[in-house]
Amino acid sequence: MAEREPGTRLRLLGDAAAEFKIDCNIPIRRYFRSGQEMIKMAEVYHNEGSLEAAYILYMKYMTLFVEKLKAHRDFSQVLPAEKKRVKGVVKDVMGKTEVLKLTLKSRFEEEHKVWLKEEQVRRWEEQREQARRDEEMKEAERRRMEEVASIERDRQVALWHQAQLDKEDRENRGVGPPAGVGEIQDYTPSRGADRVVYDPSKYSDTASAPSQANEGLPSYDSVVGPSVSPPPSYDRATPSYDRAAKPAANITALSISDPTPSTSTPAFDRSAKPIISAPTGLRTVMVPGDLSEAFLAVAKSNSDRGVETLGTLGGHLANNKFIVSHLLIPRQEGKSDSCTMEGLEDVWDVHDKENIIFLGWVHTHPAYSVFLSSVDMHNQYEWQHMLPEALAIVCSIKDGVVGNLRLTPAGMSEVGGCSLTNFHPHSKEPPLWEEASHVEVDWSQKVVLKDLR
Repeated sequence: MAEREPGTRLRLLGDAAAEFKIDCNIPIRRYFRSGQEMIKMAEVYHNEGSLEAAYILYMKYMTLFVEKLKAHRDFSQVLPAEKKRVKGVVKDVMGKTEVLKLTLKSRFEEEHKVWLKEEQVRRWEEQREQARRDEEMKEAERRRMEEVASIERDRQVALWHQAQLDKEDRENRGVGPPAGVGEIQDYTPSRGADRVVYDPSKYSDTASAPSQANEGLPSYDSVVGPSVSPPPSYDRATPSYDRAAKPAANITALSISDPTPSTSTPAFDRSAKPIISAPTGLRTVMVPGDLSEAFLAVAKSNSDRGVETLGTLGGHLANNKFIVSHLLIPRQEGKSDSCTMEGLEDVWDVHDKENIIFLGWVHTHPAYSVFLSSVDMHNQYEWQHMLPEALAIVCSIKDGVVGNLRLTPAGMSEVGGCSLTNFHPHSKEPPLWEEASHVEVDWSQKVVLKDLR
């Protein structure tokens, strides 16, 4: 993120804070309660130094109560005293947000300056690396051209020696050069004493220059003509060759493949996804190891009668993790296939006194397996809409199994758009609920149980 301008980064944080919608089917008091928990979490983030996360939550609080919540159909029913209280909180949050904004802007500017310097170094190293690769390519091309030139010189030498051999062979056989190779002088070998008689004993298999006895023969240029170049004048030992083997007419130049230089990874990787300190994705929820055991013990009397029992999960935020610390059993009305909470205000009172926030709920299925019914899904939707990490723990008494569940994105979409109540059918595919993957069990911690019935 440091590559972005400070103003752009602040604007992106503001956009992240505004990415939520108001659902008029959720009681408006849930939003007021959620706003209080936003403030608690923002203060935790601020104290831990996660200023971006705190800034987002403060901005989200102001967006909720200054702008979006007014569109809720029950906003007019909110008590004036509650509106006045929230207005005072908004004013306080606005002041904190302005201070945070200045702090973040200063930090973003510093980070951007550091990034610019690092980017300058990275570009310089990239240019240096490119220059090194170019130099290696030039050197490889130079070596290739030298190799090609060397092969060409060898080819010219071979052609010259072959021409010499052909000339000598023709002279020994008393015939002229082949047609089209230079002009043949008016020369007829005599049959007299001046003719050199071929004597095999005078020749060897090794190459040698013509002897002085051949001075009477025509010169090489007069017979072959200027079409065949004389051997190049450079200091090179004459290569050995076989008289019986005729050199090939063409020699293909060797292909020297350019070496591929290794490239080092730049210090700043543009392809890397930017990292911000604000929370992304689902934060981990830590559950005490004795939670299920404690809940099943307090629910046993109902379970023995085939009646469902429910409880709420409270806890706090620390180091970007939610820690479940409290299990509250509110006043409720249980049946064989459902359970309705009646004492939610009692739960909020405990949360305020213990300074904890709502993290989910737990209930039993005395005669059913672990799953979420349509009623369960509608209950979970309201909590998960406020806090994406909210859990729905289901304890199957029949199977002796405990499941940590949540709604899938498809479930949030379908249930959020459903206005039906009580038990009713929902689609099976795609799945509307799933096992929560963001839960960890802490066996070293024990839950605080409060039975409010």
